[in-house]
Parts: sequence; C-alpha cells; structure tokens
Amino acid sequence: MTGEKRIPMVSVGFATDDARKAAIDKYYLEELDRQAELATSSIYFAVMRGRETKHPQDPKVWGALQNTLFAAICIARLLKPGPVREYPGMTKQQSQQFADERGERLRNLLEIEDDSAILDVKLVRDAYEHYDEYFDRHLASGAECFSDWYITDRYIFKTPATQNPQSKAVGIRVFYPAGGLLFFEDKKLHLFELDVELIELRQKIAEKGEELDERIKGRALGGGHEVEEVLNDFMRDQRFMDWKHHRTEALEALAKRQK
Repeated sequence: MTGEKRIPMVSVGFATDDARKAAIDKYYLEELDRQAELATSSIYFAVMRGRETKHPQDPKVWGALQNTLFAAICIARLLKPGPVREYPGMTKQQSQQFADERGERLRNLLEIEDDSAILDVKLVRDAYEHYDEYFDRHLASGAECFSDWYITDRYIFKTPATQNPQSKAVGIRVFYPAGGLLFFEDKKLHLFELDVELIELRQKIAEKGEELDERIKGRALGGGHEVEEVLNDFMRDQRFMDWKHHRTEALEALAKRQK
C-alpha cells in the first residue's frame, strides 16, 4: 500500500448522545464545505474565463457552470431538503421529518436566512436538469427557432412575454459573465451573490466546526471493516490502455466528421 491513496474513515459513533450528535453535524458541515469550495472555484473560473473567451459556447466555461449548479444544489438540499425517499425502518412521513429536522438544524447552526442566495439555486438548477422537457414543450407549442447555450457580452434574446402566435422564436440558456448572471428563459441565478455567500458560509462552517469539536469526546466507535481490491494490476492496466485506444479512435472519427 506504500505510496497509494489512503481510504478515509470518519466515525460518527460515540458513547454519549451529545458527542454523537456533534459528530453527525460535523460530518454534514464537512460535506457542505467540500461542495462550497467546488462551487466557488467553479463560479470564479466561469466568470473570469467567460469574460475573456471569444467562443460563445466555450465548453470549459459551461462545464464550470454545470459544476456550480451541481455543487450548489447539493448544499441547498442539505440545508433545505425537498421530498425524500423512504429511509430504512421509517415511514415516508418519518423520513421527511428526519430530513426536514436535519435541514432546520443546519440552517440554525449556520445562521442561514430564508432569502439566502444559496437556497435560491433550485429553480435554475432544476430547469437546467430538465432541459429536455422545456425543449419538448416549446416544440409542441410550435417553436421554430431557438437562441440557446451561449455566453453574451451584453444582450440576450428573450422569448416574447406575450403568447403572440406570430412569435416562433425561443430564448433559453444564457450566461452573462460580466454581470455574473446565469439565465434559463425567465429564470435567473445571481452568481456573484451566490459566490460571496458560499465563501461566508465556509467561514461559518470553520467557526461552528471548532465548537462541535469541543463536544466530540470519548472513544469513537467503528463498524466492521472490509476492504476489496477494485481490479488487479493486469486488469487495471489493460482497462486503461483499452480506454485510451478506443478514445483515440473515437476522437479521430469525430474529427473527420467535423472537417
């Protein structure tokens, strides 16, 4: 195992109820901090590269924006969960109550206000995930032209607000890096405000994490441990070489199509 990455293990089991509760909340805080770091770094990259790029569909910018949406929704759901699936040993109602109490506890601990930009990400993020439904709906309504998936320096194409039967053009996904705004039709995500709130959230997480550490006392309880090798050395190397070979072939075929 020398030189290989270590497998992390974190225990939330402790002899006292207070230590266990503190350890669980600390675990949640570590996940919130992890996702906040991913989101803020992605926002910064998207904004700075978006301001400089000459490519309106720059895939690195849009990749960073999608990273932002994914990380941000992970945070929002931890802090304010939506409907949840049934948990083991609980009814649907009990599961929802368990999740709601966790969200309320974390919001109170971190002093998250109801109008926080962090909690406001769901509307835009969900629209991006369910793009296919929006696109289908416009097609079913007779749309004939789409203005979509571009970075703008100043202007955006907006779908006319009135249901004008003469209008067959639709505007959907737009990024305005100079103003830190991400659009999906009439929905808007304020990235500058989100970025700053996430950085402030990380500061609060560090502060509250130290307080929780004071309560985590006693011997940590561990469960059963079982380690399994994912692939042996031969299979690992063969799989890697096969992937590189097939990827090169696919990229060469793609390049020929794009000429």
